[in-house]
Amino acid sequence: MGVISAGDYFFPHLLVEFASCHRNVTLNFTVHNRAGLLTHIADNLTDLAIMVRPPNHLDTRHQPFAPHPYVIVAAPGHSLVAAKNIILTTLMREQFMVREKGSDTWHSMVEGFGGHLGDIRIAMEIPSTETIKQAVIAGMGVSFLSAYTISRELKAGSLRVLDVRRFPLALHWYVVHCRIKRLPPVAQAFKDFLLSDGGALISKVMPLDPSIWWSRPACPTAFWHGISSTRSGVQLQRAKRQGAGTQS
Repeated sequence: MGVISAGDYFFPHLLVEFASCHRNVTLNFTVHNRAGLLTHIADNLTDLAIMVRPPNHLDTRHQPFAPHPYVIVAAPGHSLVAAKNIILTTLMREQFMVREKGSDTWHSMVEGFGGHLGDIRIAMEIPSTETIKQAVIAGMGVSFLSAYTISRELKAGSLRVLDVRRFPLALHWYVVHCRIKRLPPVAQAFKDFLLSDGGALISKVMPLDPSIWWSRPACPTAFWHGISSTRSGVQLQRAKRQGAGTQS
């Protein structure tokens, strides 16, 4: 299976959880930018793909399994950190560190900024989220990033989320595969696992509490409910799987 680069922050935890309930199973996964992952799907080189935006030009089945918010981040000492309800024209004055064109993060940024995309002052285009984070921490500018990629920095206080109007951008994680592909049993089991447990497990591994970021959440209540969903469903599914394994 393949996953876009933003997913490698939590995906290994999902694999470990799945493997703990499915003994003697070997799982392989690769990390790609969007273009690379689309190539793997088209060339039938992966059973499942984990991404933010399913392709329009390929005949696929795609189902959302977890919320995926994108936010604007800056260093703690940035002048906009204390500002509230920042308008886009104000934000456009800042220097942006951005992911490369063709990446899922870039496509998400296109959706988030819409007609304002051409007004962004791009200081650097960097094909590494980790490098972008370090550049922002150093004070080189601001960035548009997946909230799941910055959870550690938020806890450490080395990055802050800006309170920007119309943000966070509320997207979702999707599990994707070719429509005509007959999934191997293990791949089908992992897909079912993602759809039943994936969202709650990601929330458990990388909890995102909007109340510590800003006073005016921009995402719908239902979206944040999806992020902070209860773990009881996961625990129930785990107990069922373990019980089934004991009986077999």
